[in-house]
Amino acid sequence: MGCTRDAFLDALENLTADEFKKFKMKLLSVPLREGYARIPRGTLLPMDAVDLTDKLVSYYLEAYGANLTALVLRDVGMQEVAEQLQETLGKGELTSSTLRHGTVPTEIKAPHQTAAKPTLHFVDQHRAALIARVTDVDGVLDALYGKVLTEEQHQAVRAERTSPTKMRTLFSFAPAWNLTCKDLLLQALRDTQPYLVADLTQS
Repeated sequence: MGCTRDAFLDALENLTADEFKKFKMKLLSVPLREGYARIPRGTLLPMDAVDLTDKLVSYYLEAYGANLTALVLRDVGMQEVAEQLQETLGKGELTSSTLRHGTVPTEIKAPHQTAAKPTLHFVDQHRAALIARVTDVDGVLDALYGKVLTEEQHQAVRAERTSPTKMRTLFSFAPAWNLTCKDLLLQALRDTQPYLVADLTQS
């Protein structure tokens, strides 16, 4: 992870103040792969290169973050910096069309997508229903804090105003989860929303 963070930081520190501002503004509007959340404007704009590097890794993971960063760099006219970043990391290029239509190179797909799992996990299968129907989100967050969610992720979810937006933000971190993380979320749901889990299980 250190190598990836260093590459991100080197790329961002190569930008002038004006270029860095354009990069952050473009990051607010670039199409994202489904399942990933956008860094909030109020959080993003005041950031320096070091803070933004941490956010890119936290929100988008290493591989997708690298491709997204390169895409944004190209969109603001920094092709040379984008090429240097991708050469350093050895990642393939993502285009705006690729991101918009959700066709993602194999190397940046989340681990659970390549696992030999015969059926979808409960939390994947019922994602839409959980986003719409979970009411005690804070109880779920408390159960996941320190086990699945970092302090930053925990606070990001809690900062949302409604239960559906909280759950949507929670699921934005799901591409980084393994089976154990999803099992912990399911257990938290069973503990806090037993009737909802029972209803979805029977549906």
